[in-house]
Amino acid sequence: MDRKLHIIVTGEQGLARTFVLSKPIVLRVLIFLVLILSITTTATFQFSFTNVDLQQKVSTLQSNLNELSAENKTLNSQVLNLEEKNKTQLTGVYGELSQRSQTIDTILGTLDIVSPEKKSRSGGKGGPAPPMNTDNSGGPFIGISGDSCEDLIMKVDRDMDLLRFLPLGYPVKANRISSSYGRRTDPMNGILAFHDGVDLSGEPGLQVKATADGRVLERGNNPTYGWYVKVDHGNRFTTLYAHNQKLLVKKGDTVTRGQIIATMGNSGRSTGPHLHYEIRYKKKPVNPLKFLNIYKLISTGDA
Repeated sequence: MDRKLHIIVTGEQGLARTFVLSKPIVLRVLIFLVLILSITTTATFQFSFTNVDLQQKVSTLQSNLNELSAENKTLNSQVLNLEEKNKTQLTGVYGELSQRSQTIDTILGTLDIVSPEKKSRSGGKGGPAPPMNTDNSGGPFIGISGDSCEDLIMKVDRDMDLLRFLPLGYPVKANRISSSYGRRTDPMNGILAFHDGVDLSGEPGLQVKATADGRVLERGNNPTYGWYVKVDHGNRFTTLYAHNQKLLVKKGDTVTRGQIIATMGNSGRSTGPHLHYEIRYKKKPVNPLKFLNIYKLISTGDA
């Protein structure tokens, strides 16, 4: 059997050329070509499948990215809303604190007392800071910052600590002031004398309350004041509550503003039931009237 393959090629002029190929070689070439075709086809299919898979993954990632972008926009919107709410709340709190600060300054100004904040701003001379003139002025508006609000909170806290130890408001629900501070005709002998407190008349048994935080310095009975209580407020202020019917605190007790310390009576050198109330600063008597009237500016309970 012939193991060769004869290939005859005829030209245009009738000339023929014969190519002789070995059949095993041709078979091998064909097998090689088939293998190449199979490999190429398989690779093409695999690439197609891989490309489809990658496209699906890219599509999924793009979808996730779009969702994250939408969530990010939502979160940004929520953050902006919270910032606006915080600004509004901060402005409201700042306004309330500012109003309280002004009320405290009014109280201290009425009592001729300078807060530590104003002392520092006035160079430590004790005078109030100069008033701000808003006429013929301008400039950019600068919003409220957290620092300024914090400074105001600290100022109010310091001033409130100062107010806690100032004797403010009425110590008793008096019917009237039966005798004021200063010169008067003595009710017992009719001679001109100096009255170093105020007399607040009322019914026997009325509750007498401390007008500031402090400590009971003295309590007792003598011919002048009858049953009396003296409270030290720790800032060079002391208060005296005299002519009581009954004492409800002991020496050394700590008391708070509004705490009941006695009941109104008619003991000692007295012409009728009333409370003799004194305020002393640096051991010298001061007029209690302006301290009494401060109750209109602050909340002192029922006193």
